[in-house]
Amino acid sequence: MSRAIITPVCLVILIALCGCKGIGSVKMEPRQPLALTPQEAAKFLEEGRALFAAQPRTLERVTRAAQLLEQSARTLRDDYDPQWLAAQALAFLAENGSQLAFREDAAKRGITLARHARELKPDHVEGHYWYALNVGLLADVDRAYGLDAVCEMETALKRAIELDERYDFGGPLCVLGLLHLRAPAPPVSIGSPRKGLRLLQRAVELFPDYPENYLYLAEALRDTGNHDEARKALDKVLQAPPWPDQQFEGAKWKEDAQKLLLELSGTNPKGENGGL
Repeated sequence: MSRAIITPVCLVILIALCGCKGIGSVKMEPRQPLALTPQEAAKFLEEGRALFAAQPRTLERVTRAAQLLEQSARTLRDDYDPQWLAAQALAFLAENGSQLAFREDAAKRGITLARHARELKPDHVEGHYWYALNVGLLADVDRAYGLDAVCEMETALKRAIELDERYDFGGPLCVLGLLHLRAPAPPVSIGSPRKGLRLLQRAVELFPDYPENYLYLAEALRDTGNHDEARKALDKVLQAPPWPDQQFEGAKWKEDAQKLLLELSGTNPKGENGGL
């Protein structure tokens, strides 16, 4: 199975627990379908998979990949792989698109397809994981989903961890850890920097060479007052060699690591001026 990661959604999401829209109401009707045979749909699947894997990723290529994968998924309704692969590509578009309407549409389509993947194979990790990411990306575009999005993400990510905590280089651990970092504390929501730190430490333990996990571990260390350790984690990101199948993403990790390092040099965790 070809796999590639997008930057975990919690890097960009600032969950606003102030709305009442429910994720369950998200149901996207398919675009006008092509009259594909199963053989043609299988060809679309392979072409879309190859386009998504091509490096470095570009919005244009992934847009075409998502179109091919979604059409394959709509035709091969009982096949699991087209559903989650399309949801994965749509999550990339929902995160990296330049227009809010484009991103919202991509996230909703990703949710619909990942939900169907979960129905087809509830004991497989991919559907739960890409469902959680698309839910978070939708909440980033439309904060009215915030209340329900947190619950939906937490449930899906916990299930993904049960099924395969190693998936996507510890992705379920990483994203749930970041959700704990970014969400407000109880009783409003599930936020807990210490829980987030433990989850991110586990991701790094499983994949000690993977740069992205160190980026978010640094955030957790910052939020728990361990600034020196946070700097060491950021150095791991900045000194890491390029990750071959994630060239677009790797450049973004280094950019974000540099920003966080500068923040640690001049502000405390709450962003107030002062020494460390």
